[in-house]
Amino acid sequence: MPALLAMPLHGDGALAYAFVIDGQPGEAALDFHIGNGRYDITLERRAGDRELPVWHSEGRVGPQGLQPERHRVWRQGRERELQVFDRDAARPVLLVGARAFPLSAGTQDRLSWWLQLAAMMAAEPAPHLGQRLRIPVAGPSGVDDWDFEVVARDGDRWLLRRDLARGAGRPALQWSVWLDGQRGFLAVDLRFSLDDDEQWALRLLE
Repeated sequence: MPALLAMPLHGDGALAYAFVIDGQPGEAALDFHIGNGRYDITLERRAGDRELPVWHSEGRVGPQGLQPERHRVWRQGRERELQVFDRDAARPVLLVGARAFPLSAGTQDRLSWWLQLAAMMAAEPAPHLGQRLRIPVAGPSGVDDWDFEVVARDGDRWLLRRDLARGAGRPALQWSVWLDGQRGFLAVDLRFSLDDDEQWALRLLE
């Protein structure tokens, strides 16, 4: 990993996204507070009368980018999920309820990886098609390595994709992310599909 990672967002602010889930249009907002060695980001999504879980990530910012400390998921105003990143233990662990999982260096949560991926791409001296970037991402059942490949370029925008082949009882999964080089490689379009069927999409509103 590069020695220094710079975040694409700074200070306090919010980004508005067009949001589509299961073909239903909606809206989303990413609120962020990044500065003085700390960060705090929250994603809220809505489509019609359908209110989606609120994701929240908070932690430290250092030379290696984001270091999540807590990831929370709220539904209907109540906390439904909490992940704690205990990096100061003799052996760093991810705590999910009563369970503990080994914590890899650079591990992100399901929200912070957006910004971490941008910072990693921005730190690359010569981004190119076929390049791969790996991010450990924490989930309810532990930490998995997420491998993204640069598969296309359109001017200053780069398409990175993560594919998981169909498994036993599991469909094929795909994450597609367009990063804008003019904005510090900020994610401007994110899509998630199952068996090539788009489940949800977020597109940054200009």
